[in-house]
Amino acid sequence: MKLTFLGTGVSVPFENRAQSSILVEEDVKILVDVGIGALLRLEQANVSPADIDAILITHHHLDHNGDLMNILKARWLLEAGEVEIYGPKGTRMFLESLLNAFPYLRNKIKFKVFEEQNFRVGNMKIRAIKTIHSIESQGYVIDDFIAISGDTRAFRDFLALECFCMVHELSLPFNYRADFHTTPENLKEFLGFIKAEKLFLTHLYPMAHAVRDKILEFLEFDAEIARDLQSFDLR
Repeated sequence: MKLTFLGTGVSVPFENRAQSSILVEEDVKILVDVGIGALLRLEQANVSPADIDAILITHHHLDHNGDLMNILKARWLLEAGEVEIYGPKGTRMFLESLLNAFPYLRNKIKFKVFEEQNFRVGNMKIRAIKTIHSIESQGYVIDDFIAISGDTRAFRDFLALECFCMVHELSLPFNYRADFHTTPENLKEFLGFIKAEKLFLTHLYPMAHAVRDKILEFLEFDAEIARDLQSFDLR
């Protein structure tokens, strides 16, 4: 299984990072979130939008879904077939609102929306795990091998998931309130429960990046802060 970080950024510009997007590849190609910049990063990763089999959305904030229509339109122009879109409750309504905003794309872009908690894409088994954010939000566990949190406060049930690799947000620096995002103190509180062998941290705001070395030292765990277009063969 191959993991590629397409976008590791947030809602403000920093280090030329694209917004949240991760590509998972095995027998199929899956995008987890498609924040603004995801379409460009796909090209830089030499992956055509037409080759994507499914798109998994963690929640409907712009930095996680802002390139969705761009990707769907590119697939239409590339004469690609129907793509599966999975997301939390409200995803069907969200896509319908986009088609109302861009009616020229209705009956052109091809997709099917699902809001299931357990499903398969190709041979990969996927579970949605409800997370703690300011709106309806969920992370994903793919083949009990990769867990991707999306935006959330760190909590035991997610950190304790059985998986080889975990991608977890770390939006905020020290001395912030961990209500709907993760802080170093909040993450460290639950690191004792982690079963993953690899931990990648993403979605850091600039003030968290400013102290990233101190954060990694504080965590006392072999974690890595992800960068755009980093790619890993995990099995």
